[in-house]
Amino acid sequence: MTAIPARRRRRMIAAVVTTSLSVVALPSGLFIGTNSLLHASGGNSVDSVATLDIPATAVEMLAVLNSRNEVATIALLAIAPEGKGGTIVSVPVGASADVAKTEPPHRLADSFATGGLAALKTDVENLLNITVDFADDVTAPELATAVSAMGAQSIVLSQPVVDVSIDGTSTVVVQAGSTTTTPELIAAALASSEPGIPEAKRLPQVKQLWSAIADGGFLQPAATSASSETSLSPLGFSSLTTTSSYFAALFAGEIDTWQFSASLFTDAQRNPNNADLYGLNNAEVLMVMASVVPSALTITSNNIAVMVDVPFANSDTALEAVTRLAFLGANVVLVRQPTEPPVERTIAYYNDSIARTEAEGYMSLLGPLEFVESTDVISGVNLRIVLGNDFVAFLGQGSSINTSTSSTTEPK
Repeated sequence: MTAIPARRRRRMIAAVVTTSLSVVALPSGLFIGTNSLLHASGGNSVDSVATLDIPATAVEMLAVLNSRNEVATIALLAIAPEGKGGTIVSVPVGASADVAKTEPPHRLADSFATGGLAALKTDVENLLNITVDFADDVTAPELATAVSAMGAQSIVLSQPVVDVSIDGTSTVVVQAGSTTTTPELIAAALASSEPGIPEAKRLPQVKQLWSAIADGGFLQPAATSASSETSLSPLGFSSLTTTSSYFAALFAGEIDTWQFSASLFTDAQRNPNNADLYGLNNAEVLMVMASVVPSALTITSNNIAVMVDVPFANSDTALEAVTRLAFLGANVVLVRQPTEPPVERTIAYYNDSIARTEAEGYMSLLGPLEFVESTDVISGVNLRIVLGNDFVAFLGQGSSINTSTSSTTEPK
């Protein structure tokens, strides 16, 4: 099933609108990978180079299978542009796939059950509006081998991890409370699930399990010579052809984790069969994807492509900016956090009058913009917005988009 780009964009515009600041605890390291994308030390240093490219990133879609050959866990392994470290993005297996109006709604996990790995990959790509470089499904022993470098890690769970085998036998894989885990135990837990138990109860466990793997990152000392500046082979990202190679690249640097928030569908229109079916926050999805795998994003309209610099250690600000830009129809293609402190004014750098004219309409939802013409070119970007303190002040005035989010993933 292939989502229609225009329909995806309409769903994005409807879904990203909010009535207040969303509270999302974005780990500060999520933007680390993109800080170096433009080889810039701060928000304005991009203008010192004539032409710049957004370096490629690499992303794997990983499905972890339980003992019943069902998808228990889905994650994206996003490798930072320098080839070391990155982000593990947890995707709920119960997320509603992006389906056409004539198709019944279904969970991502159902895609694997009916069409195998290829169908799951297609539905994940359509839902997140990205193209993944590699997809794989692994069992618990295979995952344990791939993450063996992490060593033992401590983990604290509020409830036990339970798995149900194909014959219906229940087994406690990890006890509640504080536990010192091994790669084998972490892998077994990620491959565990119980039929009939809402995924919402398991998501906190999954987040803790991926965090334990992330804590095993940065196992190698900092590079001391040019020959050790990358964890990849001379072939670059093309050498990432297995799940083990993706984890090896992750473990060579700092690893962040992110888990998409999910809301249970309870209405008959979006969930006619009363399944354990969830909707994602599409603005959150766009913000995260534009931060960790910008080169994987798919452009869904002919409108200008926008890069957003967020010089605040606050994910709420980034999420609100992306929300408003997407509602306005902009293609947000890159989000990064520069290291320099924010300036007072929000600045829009543009190369041509078309980009400026379109950006002038953004002020209704972004607040005042100071336009600066630049002769420099960022490949694939028409406009670069550097948020200033006045954007935060504009949000504090109570400005909001008064549009309901009830149709987040309604089939179109």
